[in-house]
Amino acid sequence: MHSLDDTIVAVSTPAGPSPRAIVRLSGPEAFPLLERLLAEPASLAALPWYCAREARLRLHGGGPGVPATLYLMRAPRSYTRQHVAEVHTLGSPPLLRMLLDAFVERGARIAEPGEFTRRAFLAGRIDLAQAEAVLAVIQAGSVAEHRAAARALQGLASRRIHELHGRLVGLRALVEASIDFAEHDIELVSSADVLAGVDDALAIVAGELKNADAGVLPPEGIRVALCGLPNAGKSSLFNALLGRPRAIVTPIPGTTRDAVAEPLTLDGIRFRLYDTAGLAPNCGMRNAECGIPPAIPPSPSPSAIGAGSDASSDHASRVTRHACTLADPIATEAITRSRGLIAGTHIALVVLDASQPLTRAERDLWHEVHAPHKLLLLNKSDLPSAISDAHVAEFAPDAAVIRTSAVTGEGLDALKRALAGLVQGGRVEATPSDLIWNARHREALRKAREALGRARQAVGEGMGEEFVAADLRDAHDALGAITGQVAPDDLLDLIFAQFCIGK
Repeated sequence: MHSLDDTIVAVSTPAGPSPRAIVRLSGPEAFPLLERLLAEPASLAALPWYCAREARLRLHGGGPGVPATLYLMRAPRSYTRQHVAEVHTLGSPPLLRMLLDAFVERGARIAEPGEFTRRAFLAGRIDLAQAEAVLAVIQAGSVAEHRAAARALQGLASRRIHELHGRLVGLRALVEASIDFAEHDIELVSSADVLAGVDDALAIVAGELKNADAGVLPPEGIRVALCGLPNAGKSSLFNALLGRPRAIVTPIPGTTRDAVAEPLTLDGIRFRLYDTAGLAPNCGMRNAECGIPPAIPPSPSPSAIGAGSDASSDHASRVTRHACTLADPIATEAITRSRGLIAGTHIALVVLDASQPLTRAERDLWHEVHAPHKLLLLNKSDLPSAISDAHVAEFAPDAAVIRTSAVTGEGLDALKRALAGLVQGGRVEATPSDLIWNARHREALRKAREALGRARQAVGEGMGEEFVAADLRDAHDALGAITGQVAPDDLLDLIFAQFCIGK
């Protein structure tokens, strides 16, 4: 690690041309370095704690001055608790490179990834959980994720851990003191009091861990898969939900082979939407292995009421033609991959072509798709419907049914509300607004819970204060790893390496 006495510099705004960019400096020489670039000599050290001033910077002798707004924050009242200067100027990449070169030539060093935030942590400005929240704010892909990261940055998680950590340290101190006075038969704390303290801490940790596990949302978003027989209109719905022609749409069945995935944000919640290959029946042995039964043309039933026998026959023929395409090994592989993808989704959208009568394959498809949550989409509602609510009640009486059309847009708003509602209602994982713990934090909470469980067992079995003290130390060390009170350099290197330069 470099010395904290170095003055570091970096561009803090995204790469590429922009109307404005920010170059940030931090360190004891931040102000003197900036003074050497001022077109009009001035002293910056005597300015107020926080101030802003207009200036022109001269990068080359005799060259034109570069207009800039300088934001100056004197130590220790700054993010890093060092002198911090920000140069807000034109976002021209060549200009920014020249500006960085000018600072480096005068003694600054290009900052390492996350070094500004690392200095803030090392100076006690923020703890490690808050430092990670800085990265979470930067990487937030939705309003809800940004809101959760902002709550963590404000110290909501840290305050809980600091309070519990302090209580465990106090309890451990009493237990260890009891070891020193054991030979004098002096009891500083009773076993009952130790057990009560451990139980109290264990309940808090278990509660936080429950909330943490419930609040986990996958970083790529909630996985949602459109699935159904070929030509049900899955790709058209996929494009309609995205609002752009992402997937190829043709009247030819089996257009989609590899799954197509795109991010979709609804009500501040990030989803990952998949368009999958059609799950055509009659795939021979390979399809039987996939769990798809052969298609059997429907016998006269309520499914054909109102459609006519010719329509039913035509539909059976259409399904059979789709099945024939599965002689193509690529098609069978596409189906295998689709079923594997669907099995790993949070929400499956089972799409039926409502303009055609039902077949056994379509009825069975609803039961064969296994996902934590399923919605039944009766698609192509812009055409005369051959599937009534009574038909649906025969094979999916408890299904949430939405009639949709990619042509007219019918049902798309209802579908979006249903997807967002599953998450907001806590039925899919949890609401992202509760997400304040990351994976590292959850692992630390689990270690603390295990250590407290051992301490409780040691007290109950009368194993001696030294065993209880060792377990309490393990518990508060695990909690200290969350806030950085116990943080080896390799852990810090791993965390701050994820930051971009300039943060």
